[in-house]
Amino acid sequence: MPLDSTAGAATTGSNQQGAFYWHYAWVIVSIIAVMQMVGASVRMAFGVFIDPLTATYDWGQGTITFAYALASIVTALTSPLAGTLGDRIGARKAMMCGSVLFVIGMILTGTITTPWQLYLYFGVLLGIAQSVFLVPLIPAAMIWFRRHLGLGMGVLMAAWGVGPALAAPIMGLLVEQTGWKGTFWITGAVSGVIMAVLIAFFHDRPSDKGLLPYGSRPGDPVVTQKNVDKTKAQLFARYIRETKAYWNLSSIHFLGCAGHAIIIVYIIPIAVHSGVSLVAAASLLTVMSAVSVSTRLLVPILCERAGTKTTMTIAYILQGVTVIPLYWANDLWQFYVFAIVFGIGYGGESGAFPILNRKYYGHAPVGVAHGFQMFGAGLGMAVGGWIGGVIFDMTESYDIAIAISIVASLAGAVSIVFLESTHKMLIPDWEAAVEADAQRAPNTMPRPAPGSETAD
Repeated sequence: MPLDSTAGAATTGSNQQGAFYWHYAWVIVSIIAVMQMVGASVRMAFGVFIDPLTATYDWGQGTITFAYALASIVTALTSPLAGTLGDRIGARKAMMCGSVLFVIGMILTGTITTPWQLYLYFGVLLGIAQSVFLVPLIPAAMIWFRRHLGLGMGVLMAAWGVGPALAAPIMGLLVEQTGWKGTFWITGAVSGVIMAVLIAFFHDRPSDKGLLPYGSRPGDPVVTQKNVDKTKAQLFARYIRETKAYWNLSSIHFLGCAGHAIIIVYIIPIAVHSGVSLVAAASLLTVMSAVSVSTRLLVPILCERAGTKTTMTIAYILQGVTVIPLYWANDLWQFYVFAIVFGIGYGGESGAFPILNRKYYGHAPVGVAHGFQMFGAGLGMAVGGWIGGVIFDMTESYDIAIAISIVASLAGAVSIVFLESTHKMLIPDWEAAVEADAQRAPNTMPRPAPGSETAD
């Protein structure tokens, strides 16, 4: 069975020429956006729980933040498998499995009394849940767009900013009113209900609703995405792994996420250490995330119109250099200024990756590529989220951690310059090549990935 089947011309709901018109793709985008906000916000707002856990159990910051690092590592290690799982069984089933794990992990985290329980429930269970129901979502959204992918991805990237912006103050208030245990329980229960409702309205592909992808025009071939045949999925995954971009994009995501993870996790303890109240410090993450919404929305659109690599490089540079003023922040207003300027670059860090995947791999199933990029991102979040606490325990200062954040972001900007050109797909005519190789003997090595040597 082919990975895609094509026939005829796009006619139903496909004669729209504007960048925006009504289509069920926007329902899918909205569902994915809320799933991201609900599923990722608790980890993005993890800094709210550091001081309460320290006060309850007298644990060091390195001990507590290792749970954040472990969750990021587990998510990273399972992301490639989650991407493949989404390609194989569909995003909807993956979302169901991940949502169940998420609710269980949240409820159990509210019962912890020892570090190993924190590591198991928050680190392992929530780490697996994050990858299973979040990683397949971006490739799933891409299936719904033939054109104007940047607009759709911009909305989804913006949701990553809205989530922490809402979650940080809400969780800070819940911690003060119900304690950190109640915060995990309430958040887990409410999130479970929201996820169940959203999954009920989710569909893996336009053909499930009798529709064509968003942006289809008369004369376009009709592309009906089907669950990927195992053999052909493995062959295409090997093709992708032979491209330099497969490895480089993962390392770039690692650097970018390490750079902002230090800030996301430790901006609240840094501010509290300077005399700012917990609720006021939590509002810094809100400001930072709210500002990031604009660049999260704009960067994917700019990537399609003004150049992907250039836009991405500028975002990484902004994320790095705007951290420097944090060295001199002592008063609340200074922290607010920092949160505003940092949020601009932080919001643009991840928006280019789906556009690069489309430019490099076309309409092919990109779950394996996206999963490996999330592997790099997860490792970056793990390193950044943990190292600041360890450094503080040793030096009683965040200065070295701040320097690491700056260097990581700027190193990512340099790496982007060396990516392949986006003017040619790295694997053109991928379906025909996979079809031919799938008919070869099982123990025969596939041909080299077509086009991988000519992308420059």
